Amino acid sequence: MAYSGLRGASDAPKVTVVTTMKDEGAYIPDWVAHYKTLGATDIVVFTNDVNDQTDHILRRLTAMGEVHHRFNRVMRRGPHKSALMWAEYEPAVRDADWLLVVDVDEYLQIKTGDGTFQALIEANATADAISFPWRIFGNAGIQGIARDPVPKLFTRAQPAVGAPGEHRFFKTLHRNDRTKFARMGVHRPFLAEDHPPINWVLPDGTPILQDDMPGALFVRDHYGYEAAQLNHYALRSVDAFLNKKARGRANHQNGTIELGYWQKFNKNHEEDTSLAENFFAADAYRERMFADDPLLRRGFEKSVVWARRSARAARRDPEIQKFLATLTEDTGQEQANTKVA
Repeated sequence: MAYSGLRGASDAPKVTVVTTMKDEGAYIPDWVAHYKTLGATDIVVFTNDVNDQTDHILRRLTAMGEVHHRFNRVMRRGPHKSALMWAEYEPAVRDADWLLVVDVDEYLQIKTGDGTFQALIEANATADAISFPWRIFGNAGIQGIARDPVPKLFTRAQPAVGAPGEHRFFKTLHRNDRTKFARMGVHRPFLAEDHPPINWVLPDGTPILQDDMPGALFVRDHYGYEAAQLNHYALRSVDAFLNKKARGRANHQNGTIELGYWQKFNKNHEEDTSLAENFFAADAYRERMFADDPLLRRGFEKSVVWARRSARAARRDPEIQKFLATLTEDTGQEQANTKVA
């Protein structure tokens, strides 16, 4: 049985979330529960070359009506862009009012109205696209992999107010209007040829400049966090990062994740517990799903075990041991504050 979001009104917009996953079983139930409580109507998930219980979990969630699981035929463009190409043929995408492409390490936090897609869309009634700048969350000194939801564990983030001229990448919720948008993209939709005027805004209604629309992937100075922010947990814990490093990058067929990636995304400047303190609806949603399907819970538990074992095996590799020593030296993490989740 699929549960409705926080607002189940019949006039709620049909919002379809599209994503790709690989070896993410330890995080899927919380992430799905979160987007369902935001009011996502459909979630389309593409997977490829999975080693953990990701496919099993998604099959259970598909049977429950929570997601649409598809196997990704990966082309030379890489897993993520291939999935978006195939997603264009999905009924849940074709029939949606609004589309959002996000990853399993990205949690949209809506601070408008009752915190749902409907409230945000109603507050931006004339918008065709709403872009959510990232707010990057670091590893908060956590080493291990836990069963707790990611937003409740990792509450250290980059400053909410950026330095002058600082740019932050965004992801974009946009109308499924083919006269304006030709197709989905990783960060934003591609514009249709000879499109009519487009009203493209940040969550608080601040407009994206017309000259920036054709190719903008980020914004500078102002982010609209007062209305919504996209929490990006690119690293999670150290062990989760080791597993991500082994998995590789979704946007690049042969891309690797090295020290520079850690340095870029390990932002622990400020405490931000706002999503952690308001995750109760998603917690309840997850528990209902687990209660409905014991096989879903079992797949989740097996994924946590797999992730822990995979990280332990990685830590025995002499090259990884050298890499971990470099992380400690270069990130300025205070080992006295290091936590084990």
